[in-house]
Amino acid sequence: MKQVIVLREDIDISKGKAAAQVAHASLNASLKVRNHSKTSFDKWMDNGAKKVVLKGENEDQLFELMSIARALDVSTSLVRDAGHTEIQSGTVTALGIGPDKDEVIDRITGDLKTY
Repeated sequence: MKQVIVLREDIDISKGKAAAQVAHASLNASLKVRNHSKTSFDKWMDNGAKKVVLKGENEDQLFELMSIARALDVSTSLVRDAGHTEIQSGTVTALGIGPDKDEVIDRITGDLKTY
């Protein structure tokens, strides 16, 4: 099992801001899975809580990936920045997908490159 976080490449944010956006996406997607299926969440946690950060081209791609994931009944969490620091409020920055089985996640994001 693994979780992927897709971070947009087309917005100019610092490494620290990027790390925070990835953390938001991971935590929120993880909590959705825990609330929906504690067994799946526990299995993921017991096996190291694998996470992979991938490059997303733009906002449209994140929405497309979210749609594919939802069609496969995979948990997602879309992050919109609050706008307190570097970017405009409401800017979509990242998408958390899963955790779920590796083969299911790969069907959604298998063509993306790692960050």
